[in-house]
Amino acid sequence: MLNPAPLVDAVVTALQSIKPLVDAMNGDPANIYATHFVFGGDQALTTEIYAMKAPSILVAWEGQLGGNFSGTTLAKDRIAVYIRAANQAGAPQPVSYEQLWWLINNSPVNGGSQNIRYTELLPGKWMIPETPSVEHLVDSEGLDRFCGHYVFPQYGDQTD
Repeated sequence: MLNPAPLVDAVVTALQSIKPLVDAMNGDPANIYATHFVFGGDQALTTEIYAMKAPSILVAWEGQLGGNFSGTTLAKDRIAVYIRAANQAGAPQPVSYEQLWWLINNSPVNGGSQNIRYTELLPGKWMIPETPSVEHLVDSEGLDRFCGHYVFPQYGDQTD
């Protein structure tokens, strides 16, 4: 099984390469970032989600599925993409959560011609993701937030 940290970073890099998405994040690619679980070094994921500034996107590993899925897949990594949109009050061209999710899934990534759904972000390590899903969440202040999920199957039983 592979260390999922490089996959999380590759998802961030792919999202940062989508110019219209970065534009919706106030033009700052740093508003699309990852969290890694380092005990004592980072906040809990729940705290980081709560502290997200508008607009921003937080990418996190949410675990691994194991099993004999096929002759080449023994593990799948689940990546979450938490989305907080900018306040659109008075904006001439509001950017909705639906539009942000569409941009994430349908825009070409990493300077190529394929979107994230058809791109091996780390070739030879993870396959293209399974069909993504998204869910509506409400934070403790009653504000909307969405979380998308990707499941990336690993190639074989690798150890690096």
